[in-house]
Amino acid sequence: MDFTVSTLALEAFLLVVARSAGFCATAPLLSHKSINSRLKVLIAACISISVYSSMDIALPEYETVLGFSFLILKELAVGLSLGFISSITMTLLVMAGEFIDREIGFTMATTFDSNIGASVTITAELYDKLVYVVILITNLHFYIITALAQSFLLIPVGRVSVNMTGIATHAIRFMGQYFSIGFRIAMPIFLGATIINVILGVLTKSSPQMNMFSIGIQIKVLGGLLIMTIAILFVPNIANFLMERMQEMLRTVIGDI
Repeated sequence: MDFTVSTLALEAFLLVVARSAGFCATAPLLSHKSINSRLKVLIAACISISVYSSMDIALPEYETVLGFSFLILKELAVGLSLGFISSITMTLLVMAGEFIDREIGFTMATTFDSNIGASVTITAELYDKLVYVVILITNLHFYIITALAQSFLLIPVGRVSVNMTGIATHAIRFMGQYFSIGFRIAMPIFLGATIINVILGVLTKSSPQMNMFSIGIQIKVLGGLLIMTIAILFVPNIANFLMERMQEMLRTVIGDI
């Protein structure tokens, strides 16, 4: 049996590996700190083998070793950019958690999230872990891998031309939607806290002798936890919504690269 591999095929495969490795280094789930580095390398290698064996990857022209190194860097940059764009959507959960904890009085209760390297509120951490679990259970993470595979069709290996104007336009548009999406996720708790504040305000006017400040804090915490328990039923819808937004962003940005 002949197991020889041509140099051109190996070079084309290395370009695929560079993009896949960059994507796995920044994409949600695949880049999580809890995943061992060796496992990340194995995932990138498996994705690269699958993509290379199922697609006709054409090696672009180059003349020197420096030219090939530049192609490797370009593919690595494309993978890092696509993974980073995908991970941006998951940060919406942190913002939604901040909104929720501000309403129910859990702002001071924070925990360190090693994945993003910053302190986040406990509700943000809860929503983040729940959405990740739902994504894994429902196999939505395959959409992330599919987006990487489709990038090789839309952006051929070594043929990257960046349209900075288009990318900047989409980035500004997404930042405008960023806060509204995070607020929509936290909307049930926000409405519940608003209703509780109105009720407490009416009680304060009708019974001035009652200390509504101390009572209101406990009522808002209990009411917020109750509403949050009910809102957990909508976590699968949130996960599906985030994945749709992630795919939309990737398709839009890939079209402008």
